[in-house]
Amino acid sequence: MTKTIAVVADSHGNATALKAVLQDAEKNNATEVWSIGDIGFGGSSTEECFQMLEEVNTTQYLLGNWESVYNKIMNDGDQVDFDNPTNVYFANLVRYDQENFSPNRRKQIQNLPMTGKKVEQGLIFSLTHNLPNSNHGGTLFPYGDEASFNELNIGEDMDVAIYGHTHTPVWRYTTIGQMIFNPGSVGQPWYTRKKFMHDRDASYLLLTISGENIDNINFRKVPYDLNTELSHAKTLGHPYLSLYKKLLTTGITSTHDKLTLQKINQKNHYKEKVNDFLSNLNH
Repeated sequence: MTKTIAVVADSHGNATALKAVLQDAEKNNATEVWSIGDIGFGGSSTEECFQMLEEVNTTQYLLGNWESVYNKIMNDGDQVDFDNPTNVYFANLVRYDQENFSPNRRKQIQNLPMTGKKVEQGLIFSLTHNLPNSNHGGTLFPYGDEASFNELNIGEDMDVAIYGHTHTPVWRYTTIGQMIFNPGSVGQPWYTRKKFMHDRDASYLLLTISGENIDNINFRKVPYDLNTELSHAKTLGHPYLSLYKKLLTTGITSTHDKLTLQKINQKNHYKEKVNDFLSNLNH
């Protein structure tokens, strides 16, 4: 029996990009979707991203580092450092998405698993957002040491490890020959080489499995309309629209640009809005 699976990661709330990817996957006969973390936060609509995955046969969700940030802010909002513009930025993005969430979305995100295991026609897949015990950090960038990638081997019976987080497509092996894939990023592609950053297409992975063979390993690139995504974000009231435009068009993040974030936060009174939002959570 032949089966085609779409593996998606790191859409970061970019609903327009995820829609294009899922449509492409359907056209290419994918009958199942694995979502391996950071499906939400940062883009126009985390809620729409989850809804789209629910409308297809998504059999795996994972806890990305941004979902972990969401859980921490929602559970420990009184620990947010309001003197740190980056912390206000994260909390404000949480506020933006939370106000548009359907009733059970918070519970779903809080219960997302760190790892997943799939057995497909005799092949054993390990699914993680980053390392099995850590969904953040930079040890698995494509140029990383082999020892770090060997940590993806969560059991000697594993045949294939798939991870996300770095936003860059990868195909390599562990030292004992297990396959390692990274599908790249649906919503925020990133590359270490500056010239490649001009490519802003959504990335994902299609795997076609037959028997104990992976018949086709297809790293897909899907164009989508950036202006449509930005217009959608504007309509929904995205709090950092100018920074989101910069991210989508150049790939450059402003997450740790504290001076820029401080100016935007002060101009729009985001510190006060976030404080009110978190205070209301506790009542």
